[in-house]
Amino acid sequence: MARRAREEDPGEVRKVAGVDVAYRGDRYRAAAVVTDLGCRELDRSVTEGETSFPYVPGYLAFREGPPALEALDGLEEGFDLLMVNGHGKAHPRRAGLATHLGVVLDVPTVGVASKPLVGEPVGEPDEPGDWVPLVHEGETVGALVLTRPGTRPLVVSPGHRCDLRSAVDLVLRTSWTGCGSTKWPEPLRLADALSKGREV
Repeated sequence: MARRAREEDPGEVRKVAGVDVAYRGDRYRAAAVVTDLGCRELDRSVTEGETSFPYVPGYLAFREGPPALEALDGLEEGFDLLMVNGHGKAHPRRAGLATHLGVVLDVPTVGVASKPLVGEPVGEPDEPGDWVPLVHEGETVGALVLTRPGTRPLVVSPGHRCDLRSAVDLVLRTSWTGCGSTKWPEPLRLADALSKGREV
């Protein structure tokens, strides 16, 4: 999958989708939300079912990919870029959930996670809007991005058809440093809440 992924300018982005999957036992609830770059919600989709793949670290795409695709398929509104609660290139095989979804759908994707799976940061971001490269085996695979004061930075990595700088910029534009209400990009914050059954 990593060999099929491309890093490039995603072009003009006006609408961003976020997708997240939550679990209760063997049951999943997947949610997808589309917002504009002003963080205004345009569409949402929720799907539920029973998972068929166990949790195995590093193989999240096989567990969460099918439910995420189901939720995205339920959207009526199109989108220019997809944000995924998971990793893209910042993965041992350079192909996390964001990469898999991007290649399957052939859309620009960005992985956003709370902790690194691989790599070491080159320093620490100090102020909201700052970011530092995340390096693994001599290759920049992502970035630690500080989006809100007093919080831990997010791990941002390109998934498919998106370069790192564009990924960082879009995360900053849709989180607290831009139009969002928390450190998380608004499409992902909304998708997370919906996947956990919280109305927003």
